[in-house]
Parts: sequence; C-alpha cells; structure tokens
Amino acid sequence: MSQLPVEKLSITALLAFIGFLIADFSLLSLRGGLWPQASPPGQPPMRIMQPMGGSNVAVIRDRNIFNADGKIAPALGEQQGQQQQEADPEPVPTTLPLTLLGTIVHANPARSIASIGVKAKNEQVAVKKDDIIPDNLATMISVERNKIVFRNSATRRREYLEMKDEAKINFGTTKPVQHGEVTVRDDYTREIKRTDVDKLTNNLPELLQQARAVPRMGPGGTIECFNLAEIATGSIYEKLGLKRNDCIKSVNGEKIDSPAKAMELYNALRSSADTINLGVERNSKDESFQFNITR
Repeated sequence: MSQLPVEKLSITALLAFIGFLIADFSLLSLRGGLWPQASPPGQPPMRIMQPMGGSNVAVIRDRNIFNADGKIAPALGEQQGQQQQEADPEPVPTTLPLTLLGTIVHANPARSIASIGVKAKNEQVAVKKDDIIPDNLATMISVERNKIVFRNSATRRREYLEMKDEAKINFGTTKPVQHGEVTVRDDYTREIKRTDVDKLTNNLPELLQQARAVPRMGPGGTIECFNLAEIATGSIYEKLGLKRNDCIKSVNGEKIDSPAKAMELYNALRSSADTINLGVERNSKDESFQFNITR
C-alpha cells in the first residue's frame, strides 16, 4: 500500500530538522575559533591641512597673469638677476694705489680709454672697458670724463677713481697716453720712435714668438687675412693696439694674401717710412690703424 503524501512531507521535514540541529551544534563547537585573536589596528590620525603662509600666497598673487594690473611677472631667472643687480652697492672711492692721469671718452663706451698711474711700479698704463688693471688689482667697468669705475679684485666691490683738479683735461682736447714705447693718441693712432722700432724688431725669431697668426681662408682657397690667434702680454703687438682675434688684411693699402705679403708688415716697420697704415678686421668690422714713426 503506497504512503500518503502527508507522510512523505513529514519525513522530509524531520530530516531537515535533524540536519539543522547538526549544523547548529557544529557551529557552536567551532564558534570560539572564529573570533579574532587580536584587536584590529587603529586608524591613522587625520591630517589637517595647514593654511598657506603669507609668503606663499604672495608668490601666487604676484605671479598670477590674471592680476588686476594685467602685467605678467618676469621669469624666475630674470627676477633673480634683478635682485643680484640691486644687491650690488653703489661705487665707493677707491683706496688702491692708483692715479687717474687722463681719459679719452668715445661715443662707443668699449673704445673709451683711461691712462692710469700705478704707484707701486711707477708706470703708466692704458686701460679700456673689461681690461685688467696691472697686478690684477681690479677690472675696468667704465671710463667716464675725468672718472673711472672698476671692480676691486680683492673685495669684489665697485669702486671709482677721479682725476685731481689740476690734472683734468679741458673739454674738447685729449691727452696722449704712454704705453711703454708707444704713445697712444687715440684708439686708431699711435706714435713710436724710430730707435724703439729698431730695438723691438731687431730679433725676428723673438718677435714671431710674441704672437701667432693663422691665415683665414676664403672662397677658392684664397687667404682673406691673418688672424692673431694669440698675443703675448706686453708684446709690441699689444702696445700697438692689436688684440686677439684681430685679422690683419692690409699694410699701407696693399692686401695681405700670402705669407710673403705678411712679412711686409715686418719690413714696413723696419723701413724708413714715417707712417704705416694697417687694415684690420675687428669684430666683423674693418678698422684702420695709423702708426706714426718719429725721429
């Protein structure tokens, strides 16, 4: 005889109840191992944002391109350079053992020249902008009428030197400057005695060691000029006003386009000519120097 549906449901419910009891008892026996063995780690304290200081706010405000004045702040490098320039104090009277004997002020400040007496050596020297005053005392900054400004090599401070009233040059006149055996009339005119020329050019090997000239080649392999790559300090070339990187192009109007022609400069100095005109390219500009040889 088949079982009734009610009996089947009763058996199923009984089995489910027994399974539930077994699961419950199992959970109770294992519950102790499910609890955490240690306290959970604490939460890190919250960081409170500090308000920006006044200096930081000022930087943002000053460099904001949307300022009310509509001006854009200078670049950081330019701003630093301006601060350094402002930190350089005004020139003060110098205590160096120097005497200002005269100045020749040119429209181009780089060509202005000053005659300075060095008391320790009892000599006169001609100095231009950026030149070093003998014994590395200072570096020339500017040449003004009756006044020079330079940077003291020891203190790195700007100092100035003025001419005494009795030594000042009258307006419109210039005073010759003695540079060793050479008398400097202006930037492009110099005088030298014949006896000094003979003495300085007597030893050709020694004369050639005082400077090194390199030919500058042009189109077609022609020589455009002879570049003075090196000039010894105190040499006749320096006293005559020549500088490093000057390129000698002509002597007395005749172009120097070969080593043989280059020797004409030496021969011209040794000759009996009273005037020598030297064509020189300096800073990409053609200049003309005149040397008057006196008796």
